[in-house]
Amino acid sequence: MSLTEVVAALHKDVAELQRFVADRFWEVEQAHRRNGKGVIQRSGEFSSSSRIQWVYVVVVSPSKTTLYPMGWYFTRQGIHAFQIDAEGPATYLRPHVLERYRQRFHPHDDVLNALRHMHVRNYDKAVEYREYKGRPAIASAVEDGYFLGEMCFNGALVDVHTFYDVAMGAREPALREMRKLLEWRRYFTATRQNPVRAGSYMSWGLGFTTRLERLHRAA
Repeated sequence: MSLTEVVAALHKDVAELQRFVADRFWEVEQAHRRNGKGVIQRSGEFSSSSRIQWVYVVVVSPSKTTLYPMGWYFTRQGIHAFQIDAEGPATYLRPHVLERYRQRFHPHDDVLNALRHMHVRNYDKAVEYREYKGRPAIASAVEDGYFLGEMCFNGALVDVHTFYDVAMGAREPALREMRKLLEWRRYFTATRQNPVRAGSYMSWGLGFTTRLERLHRAA
């Protein structure tokens, strides 16, 4: 399968993932909406009927629930991972990017376990167009650092080729400015119920806003 075919399959499969997550966590959502404060985060794994492998994060606040799905598969080169969102391109993490993250943060784990940890900490992305080494790039600020990549396939995919941790990114003026943007996004994603205008890069990386209780009762 081509990368665009993989992304299309993931988007088609995410509905089954949403139903699975709803069955597991709808009661958590219900209780938190009634009398909770702050946010609750849950994570896990799922293998769909189409044999697509997922790691996911669910974030529940009193006003909204958001699912952040990451699909993955394995080849001789290693693990390929794709985070998909309701708006904007998929984020493709090549095996060497995941290996770089593993070496930096989880040197004693295998890559799959490092991917699990990475997604739990870095599901929310603050995205902007930036210039990197004289070329246009898509930069994403996350908790542990920065992803840098190129837009491919008519805007369907960001092909991530570089990962910088926070200390490395601090030496890049175009990147370190994005830390404040990420802090703003955390507040934004936890409280805003209405999505940003579709087509804007500000709407990228926001996962899938859903209502688990409704999905569970509709099943």
